[in-house]
Amino acid sequence: MIGFIIILIVLGYIVQNLSMKNAMTGIKYSIKTSKLTVEPDEEFEIITTVRNEKFRFISFLRVDEVFPPETNTFNTNAKLRLDTIMGTLSHTFSTYLWPKSSLVRKMNAALPSRGVYIYKGELMKTGDFLGVHENINYINISTEILVYPKPVNSADVSNILGGFLGDLSVRRFIMEDPVLTVGSRDYTSYDPMKNISWKHSAKLGKLMVKQFDYTVEPSVSILLDVNTEKFEQERKDLHEKCFSLARSVCEELENKGIKYDFLTNATTSDALSHWSYVAEGLGRSHFHYIAEGLARASAYRSTEGFAETIEKMKFKQEVGRSTIIITPEKDNEKLQLANELRSRTSGSVTFIYGEEL
Repeated sequence: MIGFIIILIVLGYIVQNLSMKNAMTGIKYSIKTSKLTVEPDEEFEIITTVRNEKFRFISFLRVDEVFPPETNTFNTNAKLRLDTIMGTLSHTFSTYLWPKSSLVRKMNAALPSRGVYIYKGELMKTGDFLGVHENINYINISTEILVYPKPVNSADVSNILGGFLGDLSVRRFIMEDPVLTVGSRDYTSYDPMKNISWKHSAKLGKLMVKQFDYTVEPSVSILLDVNTEKFEQERKDLHEKCFSLARSVCEELENKGIKYDFLTNATTSDALSHWSYVAEGLGRSHFHYIAEGLARASAYRSTEGFAETIEKMKFKQEVGRSTIIITPEKDNEKLQLANELRSRTSGSVTFIYGEEL
């Protein structure tokens, strides 16, 4: 009997050591969201998966996760605790895992405002064979979700851009496109020599000039300026309005089928280090690339002043191109600089102010 007890003690000791040594082996963790990008207050799912890849039963497993404090959750009994010092929302759950099994937990959530939000695992704890000690494994796995700026009322955007788009439509039938030749006509003293069609002139025995079609695809430049001298909170509020205006203006141009490029002095994260200029384009991917930058943009600072940004635009603008400038507030110096751009390109320039939203 004593020998049997000794054998049990020895076996228990071996199993205890093995359980301590290999407690975390074969346990896989992941966290993701059901959507990569959302609108403010749009519902999505936070999906946590814990998988046991070994042929052993795990009697106790605790997982601690960290959520952004802005997270609003729905239809869940999960344990959530706000850490006021760290500024995070802690989520904790415990479970057991059968051999070769998985646990998937889903939580409905929403985020109220524009930005980049990170959901991540913090640590996992398992118990040993005897339930005396805990094994702790720190998790370095995270996922992000982007919240786009809140759109401006479409009727308000249409009213803001009504005159500008009308002027753009008129200009399209005033300016000829030198690439689109539709025929020839008699030469007049007002026609430049470079427009003479020598082939048609030789055929008809008189001077003929090329007749061009009108511009069929109007294009626009959008300049988002976030440079302002306001106090920090006022600056943030104005910037948020500018981000919303920029998003809605892009959507309006998309709806009208008008190509546009995008230039800004807003600061973004390293993920979009070249986002300050987006070449001309149109379509879903073009819009979402700009919207992603708007979601990542900082609401507190700009990369440069308005004068430097407008100077860059001067070198990018071709003659006749129209410009929409979205800026926090009215500024006479900015108006003067914009007039220089207008003189250089002969295109119309329209200001939209965040403080008027």
